[in-house]
Amino acid sequence: MVFLQMNLNPKIMKIKIFLYSILFFCSLLLNSQNEFAFVIESEDGELVQNNEVLEFNSVQYPNASYTFFVRNLTSESINVRAEVLNISGTDGSMMEFCFGECYFGLDLNTPYPINSFVTIEPGETQTSIGDHFFNQDPGDGTNPVSFQFRFYMVDNDGNEVMSIPELMTDYFVTYQYQAQSFSLNENFSENIQLYLNQKILTITAPSEYTVSLFDISGKNILTTQLNEGINSIDVSYIDNGIYILKFNDDFNRLDYRKILFN
Repeated sequence: MVFLQMNLNPKIMKIKIFLYSILFFCSLLLNSQNEFAFVIESEDGELVQNNEVLEFNSVQYPNASYTFFVRNLTSESINVRAEVLNISGTDGSMMEFCFGECYFGLDLNTPYPINSFVTIEPGETQTSIGDHFFNQDPGDGTNPVSFQFRFYMVDNDGNEVMSIPELMTDYFVTYQYQAQSFSLNENFSENIQLYLNQKILTITAPSEYTVSLFDISGKNILTTQLNEGINSIDVSYIDNGIYILKFNDDFNRLDYRKILFN
């Protein structure tokens, strides 16, 4: 019987083992990387990063409105819904959100669209036009108004797809409004007093201001000058609803107030 003896250089063996180890771990890393089933894009096709904060300093259309698209990155049709995970600085009643269907006023942990979902073909975006975020609530003038959204995949029954190996099936984006007037002298807004009676809006102002009234779509209803002291404005011709008052002083400082006509 003949025995073949192989004389392998120990240094070469160590190098080979080292290289094989690197290849093995690289393979594991590549195979374990999660990919997104879909992403969110701006109206211009620019990628909105996962967990990105979209910042705004206006509650008026179109500056406060953000049109978005959801792009399917898979090779099959997918169904997508969205929900609001967190609301701060507001009660959510003045956020307009369109995704397949439009809603004015949002609730936490409610799936949108409420009774359906948005189907997106492979490589495409949703077919609905004009899907957007649009907040019209100026908040309290101190704290930012913020909405955290989560978009997620669902099956044909509308139930969330909980697990697809190595494929991330949800995507997060935050809409945040922060007024430019947050750093203003407190006396600027504290001394403005509003009183509505019999469709006469009475505004007591500590100095001269320009005041503008906007509806929730951002349409300017009226603009007028306020004198120091008591000012009366006839609003009998204005429909009931929620409106935004914008105050502007001689130093170009801004303040916003929300008012309900009923």
